[in-house]
Amino acid sequence: MKVAVIILTLNQREMTLQCLASLLALQEPSFDILIWDNGSQDGTVEAIRQTFPEVLVHHHPVNLGVASGRNAAAELVIKLFNPTYLLFLDNDMVLEPNFVNALLQPFSKDQNVGQTQAKLRFMHDRERLNDGGGAQINFLLWQITPVGYGELDHGQHDIAKKCIACGGAMMVRTDLFQQLGGFDLTFDPFGPEDLDFSLRLQKAGYIALYAPQAIAYHVVSHTFGAGYSEDYARHKLRHWFLFMRRHASPMQKFGFFLLGAPYLVIRVLIREGQRGNLRAFRGLIRGLHDFCKSSPLAKKIGSSQ
Repeated sequence: MKVAVIILTLNQREMTLQCLASLLALQEPSFDILIWDNGSQDGTVEAIRQTFPEVLVHHHPVNLGVASGRNAAAELVIKLFNPTYLLFLDNDMVLEPNFVNALLQPFSKDQNVGQTQAKLRFMHDRERLNDGGGAQINFLLWQITPVGYGELDHGQHDIAKKCIACGGAMMVRTDLFQQLGGFDLTFDPFGPEDLDFSLRLQKAGYIALYAPQAIAYHVVSHTFGAGYSEDYARHKLRHWFLFMRRHASPMQKFGFFLLGAPYLVIRVLIREGQRGNLRAFRGLIRGLHDFCKSSPLAKKIGSSQ
């Protein structure tokens, strides 16, 4: 069983070096690594090549986005290494020993397992959970929350179970990744392409399994203290509507558009208005426009050029 590890980077040199150091410290099993650099200009590529010359680095001149970058990286490692499994890691992870083995084991126990996800704890508070079992999705309130988020880890989420796997630390069978067409490029430049992939995998008859013995520590992104940028608000609204159109039930859609959407848009507008952040207003309008003019999803699923 061959494993290829794929890590996307963009201007986070020290964080990426820390992630790689923890990955290369693992003893078993052997695996290949590809760093797909999405246009870094802070010396990330040079630092990796100097510090870890054994690691393959591909520098792309521009930021392709998460879905396109990961698909392109997967296409490259499949061509070079022909792996049985693909391990997607965010570059802000630090791994515990046995991490890769723990993600691998469920595949050998059940042929219906198509995807596994690790347990994540916060880097700044290593006893507290960042993700203890995949995503919980509330379509009515436009919320995606990891299981156990913020809880002290007393082992309460140490049972393997089916989950909606998040992409920060997840492994997938290569044949299924290809069969499903990879991540949906409709969700570029960011999210929730990982949750969409996991749900499509499950609709195809396979299991996404939370593997709590695989543990990583996650450096969580800072909050948007200055408010939403126009592009962030635009993509967040557009992608949520597209994600919901594909995966929500008719009743969930009805409830969201009747109650959830008006409440959430008003809440965001009030909050950003108090900050004088007109960018968020424009972004929400553009996101709604994008959604209304879009055709049904699924035509953009596939690997990046």
